[in-house]
Amino acid sequence: MIKEHLDLVIVGLIALSIAMYDMVIDLFLNVLHLCFELLHFLYEWFELGIEHTVEHLFHTSRHGSQIVTFYILLLIAGLLLYGLWRLMPRLCRKCVECLRLTWERRKTECHYYWLSLPLLNKVKLISTATGVFSLTFYFMT
Repeated sequence: MIKEHLDLVIVGLIALSIAMYDMVIDLFLNVLHLCFELLHFLYEWFELGIEHTVEHLFHTSRHGSQIVTFYILLLIAGLLLYGLWRLMPRLCRKCVECLRLTWERRKTECHYYWLSLPLLNKVKLISTATGVFSLTFYFMT
């Protein structure tokens, strides 16, 4: 069910984030900080693993293994950036196409829903939406 109506879930979360923007910003920044901390720990663990492997494999000093580790990490970063550079146009085209199809599908569904409503329900829907938006903007200012 969620997969069928994922775009409605996203719109609901956006509306919720507009209504409670301070909590959403705080939660987002905390989650972002946690993700960066985890990425930093993983990077340090990976770097230390390479450094110890080079040090024991080639019997180098600590400084020598750190230099070799730096160039290995530079090579890995370059290869990852090259792969991302090659992959990005395809991903962007696919994302834009998916968004366009989702927009068209949801717009058509809303149009059919609007056409199927009787006049009294149309008035109820418009008045409810207007009331919700006016209360939201009243409490935000």
